[in-house]
Amino acid sequence: MNVRKSLAVLTAAAALFSGSVALASTAAAAPAAAAENCRKTQTVGWYCGHHAGRTVVLAQGSKGAAVREVQALIANTTAYYAYHSTPLNVDGEFGPATRAAVRWFQGHYMGSGHVDGVVGPDTWNRLRKV
Repeated sequence: MNVRKSLAVLTAAAALFSGSVALASTAAAAPAAAAENCRKTQTVGWYCGHHAGRTVVLAQGSKGAAVREVQALIANTTAYYAYHSTPLNVDGEFGPATRAAVRWFQGHYMGSGHVDGVVGPDTWNRLRKV
């Protein structure tokens, strides 16, 4: 069972056992609890341990730690899995799947006017704040 699904089961069980009437909103929408190695920091915002910056512009064909950071942020701190039922690989290769995930993130979290599949300063800032 993946981390997000396990978390949803644990959250629902905890709410039921505590006598709470309202269950927590979907676990996929609760990024603080979804990530196994991503955490919220005072200085960076959401950080997954690969790249702490926001100024690197990434597009299809990019490679490296900054790409791994974007992939981990989308995979672990957003509702990506809940919408696609398939994990986003964190492999450091900005290929078609990562471009599609970035476009989904931009449309879902930033609005249709921001969808270009490129991770620039605005997308970095939103990824760090999800």
